[in-house]
Amino acid sequence: MKRFLVLIILLNATTLFGQTKIFTGVWTKINTTYSFEFDLFLKIKEGNKVEGYFLWKVVQYDKNNKFSENHYQNRIGKTAKEYVKGTYNPSAGKYHLKGYKKDDPHSIIGIDTYEITEDKKGRIGGTSNTNGT
Repeated sequence: MKRFLVLIILLNATTLFGQTKIFTGVWTKINTTYSFEFDLFLKIKEGNKVEGYFLWKVVQYDKNNKFSENHYQNRIGKTAKEYVKGTYNPSAGKYHLKGYKKDDPHSIIGIDTYEITEDKKGRIGGTSNTNGT
């Protein structure tokens, strides 16, 4: 009986590692009209490590910022990929992610850090460093 129980625990633990979670959402910046849609793909690895990437899409520039308008107006709908690594605390549902590389042919994103919490329904929310702001 104990061997069977141990086997089940190991199988359950094994299925968690290597699992890919996919999230879809919108990033906005407080007190602006910026809006970027994203898909976030995260692979859970051993030791509560995660790695993956964001697929970002420009939806709206900040209408209150002339630089933003000039830079993003012709980039609406353009996409970029930001690669991230970090940690996952499953008991708290918290991810700490740090960007380390990007594929960004249209110059629409910066590399950032993120503090994200996943609720029991699989929804996420959180903050980004937004390049030091």
